[in-house]
Amino acid sequence: MSDSINLKQLEKRAWRATFQDGLWDIYLGLIFLGLGVGWIGDYIGLFYPFGTIILMFSIDIIAILVITLGKKYISTPRLGQVKFGEKRKKRKKWLMIFLLLNVVFSLIIFILTITSNLDQLFMPSLFTPLALGLMIITVPLSILTFFLQVPRLFVYALIGGFGFFLSELLYPLVGEPWDIIISYGSIGGSILLIGLFIFIRFLQKYPLETEG
Repeated sequence: MSDSINLKQLEKRAWRATFQDGLWDIYLGLIFLGLGVGWIGDYIGLFYPFGTIILMFSIDIIAILVITLGKKYISTPRLGQVKFGEKRKKRKKWLMIFLLLNVVFSLIIFILTITSNLDQLFMPSLFTPLALGLMIITVPLSILTFFLQVPRLFVYALIGGFGFFLSELLYPLVGEPWDIIISYGSIGGSILLIGLFIFIRFLQKYPLETEG
């Protein structure tokens, strides 16, 4: 019984150790950054009117490459390959399914937003962007946090959910598209800097043998 408990504790520590590299932070930072910076695409006339979509998804692709290649070529050589139990494996499967569904849902919301059809689904109000942000960002990312068991991601989920509301407050001051560029640019940039700090600290803590 004691050995079983120790194995579970070791597996839990190993699971948490896989999130010490800051790559998930960098990933989310880039996703939020793309949500804001992407609007520069149309502003500068990049393949108008699809510049926003092109630039946004380009940043999203970079984010996916960072976390997948970073895990494979940077984190795993330093931490080693960990084989988790069936419970963790099932958790990872459901996580992948959830992420896929979340991408599809977010894409639908994004298309409704740029086509101005989303306004027909909600009563115009200052708090509509807040409700929208909490619904499509905070709630899904909170579920992601539950699956990953990384508490700091919940803070990102909460901050990210307020992005649309912040852009609504900025609109009278700076207008479009700078309201959302400043809002999600600052949110994504802040999370990205935190991720880079964690990543650099990870490299210092776990150097490769050749580096040592």
